[in-house]
Amino acid sequence: MTKEKYSLREKKHAKTKVALANAFIKRLETTRFSDISIKEVCQSVEVSEGTFYNYFPQKLDIISHFQYLHLLKMEWEISRQKNKEPLELIELAFDSVASTIKHPYVFYEIVSIFTSEHIKSKKVYLTPAEKFYAFPDYPEIEKIMFESLEDFFLKHLKEAKKNGQLDKNINLKNAGVMLMTILIGAPLAIEFQDFNKLSKIYKNQLTTFRKAHEKNKEE
Repeated sequence: MTKEKYSLREKKHAKTKVALANAFIKRLETTRFSDISIKEVCQSVEVSEGTFYNYFPQKLDIISHFQYLHLLKMEWEISRQKNKEPLELIELAFDSVASTIKHPYVFYEIVSIFTSEHIKSKKVYLTPAEKFYAFPDYPEIEKIMFESLEDFFLKHLKEAKKNGQLDKNINLKNAGVMLMTILIGAPLAIEFQDFNKLSKIYKNQLTTFRKAHEKNKEE
């Protein structure tokens, strides 16, 4: 779908919402979530605070929106990899996360927000126009749907077990928890100055995961 397919109202809604999200996340690179001024975010985008709360009724909603947008981008990128094995697709997901959250403060704040609130990011509904204007260079991203990283990991772990990549006795639920632990724990465990090496660190951790769970080649 192209931008010509959207009404003026759809375009304005999508562009404004994407702009607010980007402006907010930019501030998260240097400012704690609780200290970010909604008024200043709105001023930078030239909209009223009422408009912000029309789009994001709660401040936390903007973080869920950011997460979901970039998980959607990840799913689009992976959907283009037709000849990759399931475990390779999981590795691509980690690469996508590392390339998306390049600034450590953004990652630290997002983890802090959801752990301190003892909640998970809620499911977000995005209009096709929002998807298009968030990622205009990604053809047909409007058609992409995404549930959660947990579901993504479980799906591909099941496929890897089915095709013989993983040991037949593997506990898929536990394996999924281990992947989430790597995803969240590795960035928290490394030094601040090593954050730019996150992709490589993820790769090393996933190599260890594969060695522990791959099917015994001698069976």
